[in-house]
Amino acid sequence: MASLNKVLLMGNLTRNPEIRYTPGGSAVCEFGMAINRRFMQANGQEKDETCFVDITVWGKQAESSSRFLQKGSSVFVEGRLVYDQWTEKETGNKRSRLRIYAERVQFLDRRDAAAPQGGEADGGSAYGQMPPAQPQGGGYSRFRSQQPGAGPYGGPVQQSPRQQQYRQASAPQAPSASEAPQMPPEDPPYEPVEGIDDDIPF
Repeated sequence: MASLNKVLLMGNLTRNPEIRYTPGGSAVCEFGMAINRRFMQANGQEKDETCFVDITVWGKQAESSSRFLQKGSSVFVEGRLVYDQWTEKETGNKRSRLRIYAERVQFLDRRDAAAPQGGEADGGSAYGQMPPAQPQGGGYSRFRSQQPGAGPYGGPVQQSPRQQQYRQASAPQAPSASEAPQMPPEDPPYEPVEGIDDDIPF
C-alpha cells in the first residue's frame, strides 16, 4: 500500500530555538511555529485561524537554526509528521503529540545578513538567490559603444523624415554648374593696324 508523509509549512517562530546534544554528540534544535490561515466565513466576514506546531531539527541544520533564528523569524520548513507518545513520571498519565521532523529549514528574513546564502540552514541556495550582477562595461556595452551611429541592437539608426530635412537644410549647399561665378572675358591679343606708319609726324 502506497503512502506519503510530507509536510510543507511557512510561518513564524513562537519562541527562541532551544538546542541540546545527544550522548552521541548530535545536535537537536526545537522551536515552535505558528501558521496563519485567513478564510471567508458564510456571513462574508474574514476570519484568521492559527495552527501551532512543534519543529525538531537535527545535525548541522539544528546548529544553524539555533544560531540564526529567533522568536518572530519567518521560516519555510519541509519535513515529515511524527506522532510521539510517552508517560509522565509524576502522574503516570499517557501523553501524545504531533510534531514535525524538519528535513530542510529555509530562512526567509532578509534582515539577517549573517544567514547562509539562500536562507537555508544547511547552507544551500535553492531559493531566494539574487542573480549575479553584470559587470559594468561588459562585452555587449563595450561593443555597442564602439559602433558609431549604431542602434540599441547594433543596427544603423533610422532617422525620421523631419530629422533628415533638418540635416539637409543645415548642410552647406554646393554651387551648381549654372550658379558658378562668371569670370571676366580676356582681352583679345594685340594686332597692329596695317597702313599706319609707326613714326609720329612733327
